[in-house]
Amino acid sequence: MAGSSTLIGIVIQMTIVLALVITAAVYLLRKERIALKPMLIGALVFLLFSQVLEKGLHVYMLQLNPVTAAWLQHAWLFATYGALAAGVFEELGRYVAFRWWLKRRRSWGDGLSFGLGHSGVEALLIGVVGGAQMLALAVMYNNGTLQQKLGGLPPETAEALVAGLSGTPLHLYVLGGVERIAAFLLHLAFSIMVLQGVRSRRFHYVLAAIGLHAAVDFVPALYQAKAVSVYAAEAVVVLAGIAGFMYLRRMKKNDSREWLPESDGEKRS
Repeated sequence: MAGSSTLIGIVIQMTIVLALVITAAVYLLRKERIALKPMLIGALVFLLFSQVLEKGLHVYMLQLNPVTAAWLQHAWLFATYGALAAGVFEELGRYVAFRWWLKRRRSWGDGLSFGLGHSGVEALLIGVVGGAQMLALAVMYNNGTLQQKLGGLPPETAEALVAGLSGTPLHLYVLGGVERIAAFLLHLAFSIMVLQGVRSRRFHYVLAAIGLHAAVDFVPALYQAKAVSVYAAEAVVVLAGIAGFMYLRRMKKNDSREWLPESDGEKRS
């Protein structure tokens, strides 16, 4: 049975994520006076490059191709592949957006707006939509109807789901909410980094974002492969989020010098 701590934990995690997105949106809209277009493009880029293109590759590599599926049974190969795929798809998505779709929207505020759309949609999908699904499953589990719904799933998947609902302590849900905050800050930082590369016409900024993104995702991917503990995975993301926040503060200090209007003759809309 999913205890009260499980239900409370799921609600706390959902509340943390929802409060994060709303607070960040209100702050950036009022303080930075961000535009809505980059935010919408950021959300679109996440959905297209991460949820469609990247997941399409995962289906092929992990399910449709028996050779790669066998290779990726090894934890370290799986983690390397998963981390690189996330870095390449998401950072190249940012690059495509700033390079071609947002030619007249490349200011500091535009970078933050794009990052808000990208990271906000991710946070809501994982922390709120995913949390609502877990909450519904927990209620069904307590009502005794979940077992009927799991009949079509592989036994190991069903067992893992039941174990998660009945054995996850409250503090891990809270830690998951903190991890979402760190990931949110990190995506803002990557958005600014890629935008800096587009503005300066230095692609190595994009390559750096890909490499750093992959490095951060490597340990969580190892956790998915059950090679490291959840605490190791969360610690890496939280520390990376702190580094992302420090990077944003540093770039904000350079706002007046680094983010002057571009000299390529393009006029902002």
